[in-house]
Amino acid sequence: MSFRLPVSAKVSLDLFQKRGSDNPDGWGMAYYTGNLLQVVKEAGTASGSVLFDFMERYHLSHITITHVRKSTRGGRSYLNTHPFYRSLMHGSIRREYSFAHNGTLTRLDGLSQEGMVPLGETDSERAFCHLLGAIHRRGISEWNVDEFRFVAGILAEMNEGENTLNCIFSDGERLFCYSDREDHNSGLRFTRQSTPYQSVALVSPKEQLGRIDIHTDPADVSQNGYIVSTRKLMSKDWSEFDRGELIVFERGEIVYPQERATV
Repeated sequence: MSFRLPVSAKVSLDLFQKRGSDNPDGWGMAYYTGNLLQVVKEAGTASGSVLFDFMERYHLSHITITHVRKSTRGGRSYLNTHPFYRSLMHGSIRREYSFAHNGTLTRLDGLSQEGMVPLGETDSERAFCHLLGAIHRRGISEWNVDEFRFVAGILAEMNEGENTLNCIFSDGERLFCYSDREDHNSGLRFTRQSTPYQSVALVSPKEQLGRIDIHTDPADVSQNGYIVSTRKLMSKDWSEFDRGELIVFERGEIVYPQERATV
């Protein structure tokens, strides 16, 4: 999620949580208080998790990243559970990054470990370290179109061959979302939300999953934002990512690529 102002997303996922049995190896949530990162995760299924239920009600943020894990590399452990997190200096400003990945990187030889060392065993965290290392060596102090293109190029390189890569990451201001070039797991999609909010049904082609209530000040008519997902979760219009596309959201608006800004 990326919104202009912090929102509390109360997600009723009683049925959805049961799907944790298909993704039993961990769940996690990253969100930001101001630009300060908060990460909560467990090396176990979201199904029946009291902590998961609590976080649904507790957090308030303009950026939220959530993930459920089915392991392909690395066993079930806290260190192998997404989202991963690191800090990075951009000039004189310290940014805290969070990262979640869907897919498998079978070719790891091209992933540099210079300056960033994984704590766990996953290909996902190695990809994250490689990406942040490239950003650090680039010396990015301010984000602009050229720098977004640079990041898109790094992600495309990691997505070559048999490597599959849907990933979402944030620096506390921007939400970067990349969809696999071969449409792995059907890729990513997004939907725009704006005031006034109402309870919106979460659905799949086969069942009702629950509902989402996004709470904000009803007097603030300028609130807006986006929800990005690997699945269509609502009975609303969704826009598909192009294969191999990076879209960057900032404060509830698309800032890259420019042609997406009015979608």
